[in-house]
Amino acid sequence: MKIEYLEIKGFKSAVNIVLRDVPPFTALAGSNGAGKSNITDALAFLGAVVKRGAAQAIRDFGGFQQIHCFKHRKENRTTISFALKIKLKEETFDYNLKISEINRVPRVLEGLKVNGKQVIDRKNSNETQIALSDAQGLQLLPEYAQDMTALMLLSHSPLYRMLTNIQVFRIDPLEAKEPDSSTADATTLDSHGRNVATMLSVLEKNERFRDQVLEWIELIVPGMENVSTEKQRLDGSTVITFKEEGTKARFPARLISDGTIYALCIMTAVLSRTDKSGITIIEEPERGIHPKAIGELVQLMRENASVEHPVLITTHSESVVRNLDLEELWLVNKEDGKTKVKCASDSRVDKKDIPLDTAWLANLFDGGLPW
Repeated sequence: MKIEYLEIKGFKSAVNIVLRDVPPFTALAGSNGAGKSNITDALAFLGAVVKRGAAQAIRDFGGFQQIHCFKHRKENRTTISFALKIKLKEETFDYNLKISEINRVPRVLEGLKVNGKQVIDRKNSNETQIALSDAQGLQLLPEYAQDMTALMLLSHSPLYRMLTNIQVFRIDPLEAKEPDSSTADATTLDSHGRNVATMLSVLEKNERFRDQVLEWIELIVPGMENVSTEKQRLDGSTVITFKEEGTKARFPARLISDGTIYALCIMTAVLSRTDKSGITIIEEPERGIHPKAIGELVQLMRENASVEHPVLITTHSESVVRNLDLEELWLVNKEDGKTKVKCASDSRVDKKDIPLDTAWLANLFDGGLPW
């Protein structure tokens, strides 16, 4: 099962991005400045618009100047649009969303078909038609807020649940090593990994999660025997502690490598979200991690990705690319200020004949190089 179609237009350098047949685990590979993060931020922006409305999403992402496409002119410069086709829970969703006048009072236009049946018809922001249940036909909602999506009225929809749970992780290992305060959020991992200790203190009570973390941490960090959390008596803060083979004493997170805590944060992000609908996006998962361990981390993300929970990563590491399949590798390049994307499977490269990282560095994919 794959995301059949994804289109992004008018967000930062994503002038017109189209991806077809996207597998649940996907890597965007390319140089710094190619626009990889613009694609992931566009997805997060889409989720924010669906969840909180266009006006609030624009403010959350820094305003018009931070999100509009510099390559567009006139009215195209003030418009961002998305299209998505995906099969979830045995239903095919065909959704399109257009946000116009993002420099003033934004207006939302959208359409949704479920198994070919029109569920949302909103060709004009002042005329919103929606079928609120399977038994009902389209009904007009007079005076519906022009910057709010109609999809937010379908909170029971698998599509709504997926789009409103899109999270981009840009892990900061130094912040992740710090003890968590007694009031830290225990429901979801912070985008920088700040509350990983608190998250682990809750998740380690789940035997399946605990076993998975220990299994993977032993593969990624040889000699690491155990990872757990402790509550500090003086201030109620939570800290992560580690134990290596052949030692009796445990030591705190501040004494371990950045790569180890980085890998732990990624595992927590992926494993804590794998049973939920949503999109998990991880920026540069290779940082500070041994090339062989990167292969194990790629496998973890691949095994825990699904159509309901896609895992998307950005990278400019040949170690990551080496461990990908052709259809998982998407090359990102920038030409004349416009981000371009293409799938490695469109090339004539055969992974059996040449490793993907070698083909990539030799520019056999014609673009998306790491420099």
